Amino acid sequence: MQYLIEVNFRSGASKEDNRAAAQMVRERLEKPRSGITVKAAVADLGGGRLFFLADYTEQAASDIRNFLEFRTLPAVERVDGTPVVDAKTALDVYLSM
Repeated sequence: MQYLIEVNFRSGASKEDNRAAAQMVRERLEKPRSGITVKAAVADLGGGRLFFLADYTEQAASDIRNFLEFRTLPAVERVDGTPVVDAKTALDVYLSM
């Protein structure tokens, strides 16, 4: 299952908190947890956001620690995860309702 993950950094966080968050995010991009494969990552440095596309196994997707890990960092304001589906398929389902 693919997820689009968005990590939003808190404006006004201390330099130390920002560095700790950036280091953890970099570590997870370079060495993801078991069952997760990072396909792509894009940073919006001016907006304080990071997006990454990742494949999750069923076991990794059900492990809530994978989603909550970043939320414990003071410099991270929000983490959102959205399951990725083919746009045409999603629109076909919507229009058939």
